[in-house]
Amino acid sequence: MPNSKKQSFLQRIFLGRYERSLSFQDIDLHIFLIAFSLVLFGIIMVTSVSLPMTGGSLRMTTSHLQKIFIALFLSLIVFRIPISFWQRNSVYFLLISLLMLSLVFLPFIGKEVNGAYRWIRILGFSFQPSELMKFSLIIYISSYCIRKYDEFKEDLLGFFKPVFVISLSILLVLLEPDLGSSVVLFIVSFSILYIAGAPLKHLLAIFFFGLITFIGLIFTATYRIKRIMGYLDPWNNQFSEQLRFSLSAISNGEWFGVGIGNSAIKEGFLSDAQTDFIFAVITEELGIIFGLFLILIFSYLIFRCFLLGRLARQNDFTFGSLVSYGIGVLIALHVFINIGVAIGLLPTKGITLPFISFGGSNLMLMFVLISLLQKIRLEINFSNKISVYK
Repeated sequence: MPNSKKQSFLQRIFLGRYERSLSFQDIDLHIFLIAFSLVLFGIIMVTSVSLPMTGGSLRMTTSHLQKIFIALFLSLIVFRIPISFWQRNSVYFLLISLLMLSLVFLPFIGKEVNGAYRWIRILGFSFQPSELMKFSLIIYISSYCIRKYDEFKEDLLGFFKPVFVISLSILLVLLEPDLGSSVVLFIVSFSILYIAGAPLKHLLAIFFFGLITFIGLIFTATYRIKRIMGYLDPWNNQFSEQLRFSLSAISNGEWFGVGIGNSAIKEGFLSDAQTDFIFAVITEELGIIFGLFLILIFSYLIFRCFLLGRLARQNDFTFGSLVSYGIGVLIALHVFINIGVAIGLLPTKGITLPFISFGGSNLMLMFVLISLLQKIRLEINFSNKISVYK
């Protein structure tokens, strides 16, 4: 195959010597630039939030930067791995994720935070296994729908095999407990099954069963009932203090904000200002107009994920198509839940804002997912160039 253009040394490092016809123009620059801009903006906002919390120290920002570099390193590794590798080995990643979800309950490995066991600590590093499970379920279900296409479309048992895996994964996450991540896993998984062509009657039956289970779980835990009551009447309920502070911050910012670093609510009022309620700080400091602009940016990123999914399907790259759609749904859910909680549209739930919130596990997940999207786009372009040269 002739080379259209000689690769630079940097392109060989990132794109690989075996793809000499490719350049950086063959990746989705829209997705890359949006993700890169959001990460830079996240560094600014984490710094703005953290300075009052740490007495002017940059410890939180330093920690955030370290996690970004680790996430970047992981994403570069993922980018060099062929997409077929994830399709072939999806079962193994699923088993690893299930094992890690089980480890959170073991002494000296599981880490308890605010009464929940959602973290494991290995070699001094803490990680949230539910984030790995989001990745694993996307690639496993996408792979299963291709390997067992006729079986899961025509046979009831073939359909319930992935449903059992999804249910087991959600059960382990619920035991932590983490209802928010469970909802995300449920919706992402069944979105992929729907796009892959699963029978609608089966999906509707599982959906209504999941909805009834979700409602039942709310009423089996006192703290969840209190959250619902606080959501329904935030101004007259003692359990909705964080929501009131969040709404006050957004109101205080008005249209154009009070200026970067000048938020008053973040100084000892919002306990999760750097993670769950960072959108409230953003709108207070930069205004509602900027908050709406940020929503548009995320919407365009999600649109590009779906666009790539359609492009992959048009090129008979079904696995890449399902993965792209799954990633788009996952990012959309994180954005919708995080912002929905901050503006009082949804009950309070701990879900981070992608690329912006302080943290490591979700940040690493998002970097890896963006890298997967870029690899899918690269392989589509590579296969097209091969067909042209033949």
